[in-house]
Amino acid sequence: MSSSDSPLSFLLDAPKVSALTTDIDGTLCRIVDRPEKAKVPDRARRTLESLSHELAMVACITGRPALTARKMVGAGNVIYFGTHGLELLSPGHDAPRMMLEGEEAERARNFIAKHDNPLWVAAKIRIEDKGPIQALHWRGAGERTENFVREIADQAEVAGLDTHWGRKVMELRPPDMDGKAGAVSELITNGKIENIVFAGDDQTDLDAVRRLQGLKEDGEIKNLFIVAVASDEGPPELIEVADLVVAGSEEWIDMIEDLAALAG
Repeated sequence: MSSSDSPLSFLLDAPKVSALTTDIDGTLCRIVDRPEKAKVPDRARRTLESLSHELAMVACITGRPALTARKMVGAGNVIYFGTHGLELLSPGHDAPRMMLEGEEAERARNFIAKHDNPLWVAAKIRIEDKGPIQALHWRGAGERTENFVREIADQAEVAGLDTHWGRKVMELRPPDMDGKAGAVSELITNGKIENIVFAGDDQTDLDAVRRLQGLKEDGEIKNLFIVAVASDEGPPELIEVADLVVAGSEEWIDMIEDLAALAG
């Protein structure tokens, strides 16, 4: 059954063709200085697991590696689309399906190996190895460090890499990568999804939202509901296009808990 008390309840009107998709960092948990210390609340795990048995699909689409995301969230029946769409980890599988292999998959890692030096450490730049994507974090450092990262980005672009900017992070990506936009397209097409809720907080999530809006305009999905988690560091465009803006990850988890209660 469904109820107008929840703006997400339309998913329960046709659960076999409905999907709930969510980012992790900044959406299911707070952003922290060290990404490895981020923690998804246990109530989020329970809620996503419960909804995964009610809806056609529950998916976490994240910039983290897919295996890391599954360990972090802990819900076993959920799809994890990791490293911004490069790794697809389905329920019941021990390893993700890689969407990119060969030389292009190693280009960013090779750039880091060639250019990393003690000056990066002195500037408080922290490198996160995401396989085909390499992330440079500087949360807690100052403006001079960000300017230094921009110089590194210029070098990376000359080397043929794409750069993508998030919340105190710059990612080095393989060229022409479709990111979270490609991930949502893959999930909707293969899952034959007609109704979808998407929640996020960052620029990469805005990319996915724009793709979803295009799919709706083309008639490939019927109903779309966008939830933006407010952040001073997030893109204002995401807030502008959202159907609903929540103050933080706890409020988003409250919403999906309410949906799970209705489904039960």
